[in-house]
Amino acid sequence: MNHKLVRKISLCLFFFTLAPLILALSLLSLRGGKKQFGVIAPSLYAAVPESAGQVSGVFATDDARPVMVRKYLEKYNSPLLPYAKLILSLSEKYQVDFRLPLAIAQCESNVCKKIPEDSFNCWGFENGATKFNSWEHALERVFATLKTGYIDKGLVTPEQIMPKYAPPSVEKGGPWAKCVSQFLKEME
Repeated sequence: MNHKLVRKISLCLFFFTLAPLILALSLLSLRGGKKQFGVIAPSLYAAVPESAGQVSGVFATDDARPVMVRKYLEKYNSPLLPYAKLILSLSEKYQVDFRLPLAIAQCESNVCKKIPEDSFNCWGFENGATKFNSWEHALERVFATLKTGYIDKGLVTPEQIMPKYAPPSVEKGGPWAKCVSQFLKEME
């Protein structure tokens, strides 16, 4: 056999045997490797941390309802604006959606701007015949009445409330319920 041919074959065998071994050892040395399942496994990216860690912190959310009530009452220039906090407090006390009394007041009196003189009655109680001593007294009574006289009896939607609250509206196709529903949606 030719000496040059033996030399070329030897170099090829040496290259194809040793090159993969050196490449494997180089890859292992990039991060030092980890022993997994009894074998040293290569770690390819030295800059990648062992663990990504954990994001921690406190996420706080604010209650948007005070802003919603205030903006709604401001928008309609309602005399109830100074009572926005009371409205929310009574909503929680009686478990009544704060929007319901406001929507009813919108339909009955343009959010308390068109009421019988000195009545504080912008919800149309007894067709406006009921007179309250103050806005605080009126709001307390409205929330309590909606809770005990309607919601506790399963009357929760404007359509369910209407036959008892505004019976003449039923005969006219339900404009009262449509009005209340419209203003409830406006406050969503």
